[in-house]
Amino acid sequence: MNRRSSVKKIMAVAGTGILTPQLGFLKNLLPDSKKAAAPSPFYLFTKALQWLPLEQVPETVKSLGFDGVDLPVRKNGFFNTDEIKQKLPIIVRKSETLGLKRPVLTTEMNLNQMADMDEFLRTISGEGITDYRMGYLPFTTKNIIKELKSLNASMKQLAELHEKHGVTGHYQNHAGRRIGGSVWEIYHLLKDINPDHIGVQFDLRHASVEGYQSYENVFHMISDQIRSFDLKDYVWGNVDDKGDRPINVPYGEGNVKFELLQEHPGFMGSLPKILHCEYDLGGAEHGHKHPTMSKEAILSAIAKDVKVYKTAKYK
Repeated sequence: MNRRSSVKKIMAVAGTGILTPQLGFLKNLLPDSKKAAAPSPFYLFTKALQWLPLEQVPETVKSLGFDGVDLPVRKNGFFNTDEIKQKLPIIVRKSETLGLKRPVLTTEMNLNQMADMDEFLRTISGEGITDYRMGYLPFTTKNIIKELKSLNASMKQLAELHEKHGVTGHYQNHAGRRIGGSVWEIYHLLKDINPDHIGVQFDLRHASVEGYQSYENVFHMISDQIRSFDLKDYVWGNVDDKGDRPINVPYGEGNVKFELLQEHPGFMGSLPKILHCEYDLGGAEHGHKHPTMSKEAILSAIAKDVKVYKTAKYK
């Protein structure tokens, strides 16, 4: 069946500009769930779906073959934390009805929001959410080790709040100059902190960019602190004649050696595996509400990533 023609027929039946996932065209693009035995739970970071109405997100995610929603709850996300009490229950109830896992959240919450942290953790815990990604921290001095030691003391206090509410904060390693560009920085930031209170969201793509020949070392170093995994891919390219830089590409089409993650028992076990679609999707990859790429093309691209993930060889 021709993908584009089948999608057009479905859109005509729907009679709306919003692609309704219950129409089921995605089944033609995805592997047979009974035959695919990929590690779960498998989440979608839904920044790429911010063109959808909030209430349609869980059903779309399920139609794409995921086990759960990773929801941006931050500035320029679906909503910010000041609306969490009103809007989070919508996603939680929809996910529950569809048999999805409890959502994971992506936020900007960190040490700079200590005054609001207790109430935030109480709220998400009350909705049964146990995992969220924290916001990044900047370096404010050039004395890196001294600053990380100071922040570590504050993070230990923050970890006590997480223990109180039964929630795990996940700090992601992310290429760049903020704390966590180097995985070693997170090692010092979270030193002697129980990772069930504040752990690491390990991003092999970013670890590979920052440590092109040593990413395996930092993976093993931080392994005991990992509590979730981000899945995304890249290649090196010089698209604007300003020198080589990492270019995001669809899952499995780049340089990331995803088989390394299979050495971690949590990857093959119960830790969240979160797909990020950050290659060109007409602006949807940046969370744009009105992407230039058609909605069916965006969902078809994500479905291709899902198929690659679910049909890969696993130990």
